[in-house]
Amino acid sequence: MKPLEHDDPMELVGVGYPLEVSEESDLHTGRCLVEEFALAGFSAREVGRLFSSPAYGLSHAIFQRRGDEFVRNLIVGVFGEAR
Repeated sequence: MKPLEHDDPMELVGVGYPLEVSEESDLHTGRCLVEEFALAGFSAREVGRLFSSPAYGLSHAIFQRRGDEFVRNLIVGVFGEAR
C-alpha cells in the first residue's frame, strides 16, 4: 500500500449541500444508510448501534431528530422483523 499523498486524485472527498431537513428526507436518507450497512454485512443490531453512536454523524443526527422508534422502523423495513 502506498502512502497517502496531499494531492492524490483518488482521495475520497465529502461535499455537503444545503437541504431542508424534513421527516421525508430523514426517511430516505436513513433507509439508504441502513441498506448500505446491511449490504456491507452489518446485522440489524449492529446497524442500530451505529445510529446511536455519535461517531457516525449522519445516522446519529437522524437518531437524535427522530428517535429510537423511527430508526427501529427503518431497520425493520430493511431487515424484517426480528425473530
